[in-house]
Amino acid sequence: IIRIMADGTLSNFIQERQDNLLEGLGMKVDTTRGFLWALSNARNGAKFTSQIHAFDLTSGKTIHQFKITDTVPRLFNDLVVDKSGSLLITDTYFSSIYKYNPSLNYLELFVKDTSKFKWPNGIEFLDEENLVLATYGKGIVRVSMKSKEVSPLSGYKDSLLAFGLDGLVVDRNHLYGVYNAGNDGYRSNSIVRYTIDRNTQRILSEEVIDRGNSVFADPTTAAKFNNKLYVIANSHLDQFNANKETVSGIENQLTPLKLVLYDVW
Repeated sequence: IIRIMADGTLSNFIQERQDNLLEGLGMKVDTTRGFLWALSNARNGAKFTSQIHAFDLTSGKTIHQFKITDTVPRLFNDLVVDKSGSLLITDTYFSSIYKYNPSLNYLELFVKDTSKFKWPNGIEFLDEENLVLATYGKGIVRVSMKSKEVSPLSGYKDSLLAFGLDGLVVDRNHLYGVYNAGNDGYRSNSIVRYTIDRNTQRILSEEVIDRGNSVFADPTTAAKFNNKLYVIANSHLDQFNANKETVSGIENQLTPLKLVLYDVW
């Protein structure tokens, strides 16, 4: 995990493979408790390992870790932190959401409904009572925190975009999504902004704010900071997966990390 300063300089936030960090995916900062939460995964033959890590924001020291290994295909992908400090985690391969209570070191299945969502990726709080998920199998869906009911977030116009989103960011009545499911050499990879009606929980409008950017190579995660939207532009995820989930032998095909910034607030 690397730290990028305001002037663009880079440094290691933690040491490489610190405390057995595996292939890293989602991260979230919990400023209330001073943690950086991160997820990591690895596959070894028929065994799948997923881990939850918490690092001290100041020192980078590992202060919490949870590990699960079994033969059930799983991939902890993205997460959000609720007010109590518990995590809601998408498991892409298991098509589910887990809830993790750090104080009890306890992981529980929060919701699994393959008829209503499959292949979940990005997750955010739509509001205090609802989660919103990007899923490759069912598009954008809403999950009630109280009833755990899953329903489509209706109102989108372009179904290809809605069913190909990865990273999500919510800001007030806007939902930003990163589309990376195109098979046309990245020309259709896009950043889309949805306007949400908070009362009806429907999409009122959608706008593509970037498409076919020359630096896109499987754009994935997005985050907001200081009135800007930051997007990882070149994850090279397709090449990584096609190479049996390793970068060994394709290092010369990968380009240095690029972030794209958008003035959206």
